[in-house]
This record gives sequence, structure tokens and C-alpha cells, in this order.
Amino acid sequence: MLNRWSNNAIIRQEQIESGLDITFNNVFLPIFIEYICSYKPQRVLEVGAGTGHMSKELAKQNLSITAIEPSVGMYKVAKEVLSESNVELLMSTPADLAECEKYDLAFSHLVAHVVEDLECFLGSVAIHIKKKGNFIFSIPHPCFFNDYKKIFDKSHNYMLPLATEISFKITKDNKNEICGVPYYHRPLSHYINCIIKSGFNIDEFKEIYPDDKVQMLYGSLWDKPRYCMFICYKK
Repeated sequence: MLNRWSNNAIIRQEQIESGLDITFNNVFLPIFIEYICSYKPQRVLEVGAGTGHMSKELAKQNLSITAIEPSVGMYKVAKEVLSESNVELLMSTPADLAECEKYDLAFSHLVAHVVEDLECFLGSVAIHIKKKGNFIFSIPHPCFFNDYKKIFDKSHNYMLPLATEISFKITKDNKNEICGVPYYHRPLSHYINCIIKSGFNIDEFKEIYPDDKVQMLYGSLWDKPRYCMFICYKK
């Protein structure tokens, strides 16, 4: 999985910095900034930093941020993107961090659906969150994303967890295809149960449905939410 993301790192950097990636720039970035800043955290951990652009923008809010990214290719791009920021960038997973490293808030953007062992992933994050601290993460909406991307055929049972690899292009960039990305479909109940088992409670569940102006940047209005977010806190 890590090598596949490495191969796509430069493409993702160009899509984000050019403004072609509507979902990142116009949908998720403002939502994450709003939610994270509302908690007024002192120490923040980004889990799966990708190209580093999310942490770069959040650092402008005077937050102390550590960003971790296990993919060599993504790490190299993130290092360049974050070179003039005060973000601490580490090439690691949550499990690699020293157990004594604690944060007020962690966030993860479109990562949980690409990890094979969700409960292990959530548990490795929970170790590093202070009591009553928060974990915010986004995923493709399990109920509706298949209607949008046609990953599985119509015979697929929503309640059945299923793993596959997907390739996709973003709306404003038909030239570059992101290939070989793992995708784990899990029903919402699976996510909720794993969150609870990992020591978190759910403070809020947000279905991502931007206003009509943003939706029309894609060329047409959405008929269903395509993504969702879990806003959790540690018990």
C-alpha cells in the first residue's frame, strides 16, 4: 500500500496546489480547520499526512502540529510542502510513536478506509490521545460512495465488508489516474463498533454535503453525501 501512495505523491501535490482538487481544497480543508480550531487544542497529530497540505494550512492557525506519514513518496513531498512551516514531520505510523507522546487532538483525512485492520488503527491512535481529547477522521460515505464511484456491482451486499483496489480520476483532472489504491468497504455499524472498542465515544457524525455553489464546481449537484466524518473523544 505504501509504495502505491508513493507513486501517486507528485500527482496529488500538483492537483492540490493547482486548485484542481475541489474535494480537498473546497470541501474538506475548511471543514477540518473549523472543527479542529473549535476545540482549541495545544498539541495536534495528523495521522497519514499525505502531501502535508492539510497540516500546512492548519499551522497558519498557530497550532503545534506533528504530522506522520509512512509512505516514502508522500513523506518526500510533504517534507517539501512543509519546509517553511513549523510542522514536525515524521515518517511513521501511530504505532511507531513512543507511547508517552500524547496529543490533545488527532485527525486523519481519508485514511481509515485504506487500512486493513481498522480496530488496530483506531487503537494505535487512541494511545496517543489525552483523556477527553479528540480524534476527527473522514472516510468515503459507506452508504453512498459506491453509487458515486461504482466500485462494486449492484449485487454487493452493503452489510458485507469487502476489500478491493481502485483507480480513479478527480473531476477537474482527466489526464492523471490514481492507481492501485486499497479500498475497504465497511458498513457504518462496523466503524461505530470499532470506534467504541478503541476507547472513543462519538461526539458527532457529519455527512459531507457542501452548498450548491461548491457542488457546482464539480459540474452538477450531488444527489447524496459522498463522504462523512466522525468527531470522537477519548473516554
